[in-house]
Amino acid sequence: MAELKRMARVTLFGSKNDGTGVSFEPSRDIPSLAGKVVLITGAAGDLGRQTTIELAKYGHPARIYIADLPRDEAAKKELLDRINREAYGQPASNMRQATTLAAPTELRYLDLDLTSFDSVARCAAEFTSREERLDLLILNAGIIRVAPGTTKEGYEIHFGLNYLGHALLAMLLTATMKNTVQQQPGADVRVVAISSEGHAMAPEGGIQFDKLKTDCAGMPYSQRYGQSKVALICLVRELGRRSPEIRTAAVHPGRILTGMAASLRKESLLVRLAAPIAPFFCVPVAVGVRNHLWAATSPTVVSGKYYEPVGVPDKETVVAKDEELSKRLWDWTTSEFHKAGVLQ
Repeated sequence: MAELKRMARVTLFGSKNDGTGVSFEPSRDIPSLAGKVVLITGAAGDLGRQTTIELAKYGHPARIYIADLPRDEAAKKELLDRINREAYGQPASNMRQATTLAAPTELRYLDLDLTSFDSVARCAAEFTSREERLDLLILNAGIIRVAPGTTKEGYEIHFGLNYLGHALLAMLLTATMKNTVQQQPGADVRVVAISSEGHAMAPEGGIQFDKLKTDCAGMPYSQRYGQSKVALICLVRELGRRSPEIRTAAVHPGRILTGMAASLRKESLLVRLAAPIAPFFCVPVAVGVRNHLWAATSPTVVSGKYYEPVGVPDKETVVAKDEELSKRLWDWTTSEFHKAGVLQ
């Protein structure tokens, strides 16, 4: 019964993008990002792609790296051309010939499989071989309600992809982010992690550490997903505490009509029952990314906080606010990375 109540709270009565938070319009409020370098995971999906489009269109950073699953060169080009068309009205192949536009953002693709420590390490190494700075890291990729399974290293698949892969990427790139601040004192360097109000569905205690290196087949999918999203809230809190020169934030995008939501309808009876009224409390992707964009650019973001749309703090559960849990998770995480030989 408690599980059903948590599901109903998130599915039917969850946080909305209803204008009650901070007023944020990308065309008005995204500042110039000229000269900056951005990396976004999962940017082939709805939210990540739209975030990339808005940042490129209105912020004009020097480069945005899209880190997503490996695909052939034609598929990569198709994705980058689509983003350029939606940001600037033309594909990348025509951008070099345009002389009347502001300098367009260069888009680059990085192969990244977040279920593999080796793939994450290769992605970070490729990035640092090409860049000496990183101004904005958006940990956007994620999965929800997939069949019980494990990552390449044997961790529960939601926890491994949503949290562990992102934690490793952030830790491997922290030195580059700190170098950005050292080279340009006062630089605004950020990490934004996409959590979810679904963190409220986490099991008792927030994270069941003793089960993380199993497929957690006996645990409801909502708890498997929920603890991965608690972990992301803990990550930004502890990273911000340990590296105060980097501004960190976790965000919930709100109730959004995405491909992931469509997939969830196939699996969840409660979501299917709520589908007829979903348009009344869900918003399109272009609205849903505003909390991403606000956290990535607003000067009022407080480091280490979790925000619901748009810019509304302190909505997380009691367990997600637990500083001792954040410290324990950080220590457990770094220990796992050290044992795997992927973090010095």
